[in-house]
Amino acid sequence: MRRTLTAARGLILATGLLMGLATVAEGQIRGGIKGGYNSSNVSLNVDNDKVDTNARGGFHVGGTLYVGGATWGVEVQGLYTKKGFKRDPESEVPFDEEWRFSYWEFPLLLMAQTPMAVTSPRVFFGPTFSFQTSCKRKVFDELDEVELECLPGQVKSTDIGFLAGIGIKATSLTIDISYEWGFKDIAESEIISIKNRNLMFSVGLTFPN
Repeated sequence: MRRTLTAARGLILATGLLMGLATVAEGQIRGGIKGGYNSSNVSLNVDNDKVDTNARGGFHVGGTLYVGGATWGVEVQGLYTKKGFKRDPESEVPFDEEWRFSYWEFPLLLMAQTPMAVTSPRVFFGPTFSFQTSCKRKVFDELDEVELECLPGQVKSTDIGFLAGIGIKATSLTIDISYEWGFKDIAESEIISIKNRNLMFSVGLTFPN
């Protein structure tokens, strides 16, 4: 726990420093909105053995704040995002199950772009900090389905990860594709390890452009 807090403080301090440098160097501030589709999954291990899982669809939506200039800067995002995974039946578990996680997520991204006449290609990367708002487990077979709240002590309420992506900016329109790796094991169990994975397709608007 102490190591996680120390790492989080270090990442926040580094991002704050980058934002200060971007402001001094370029001095532009842009707000924006964005949203899109999530294809989320997890890295799941039980007793150090990998367990196969399937992706589930979700979405993300929220706001952005860019500090920097035409070529580089820092972007802070605040997103409501839906993640989770599916698991097909196995011999010892004769039913399908789907886990659904909802988070408030805050990516802190270093962004570089190449201004062109019409579009500006861009790349970005940085840490993400997530705070869970709900956790549900849906169990179903051929006859019935039941949705349950996660039990206390099953899944941790926070996550820390790393996001990287590419995209384009055309005037005020942005189109991005990114991937997020969860660094933190969000399972409370000592024999189970769950780490979030998320592929994101995003469209956004910035103002002023």
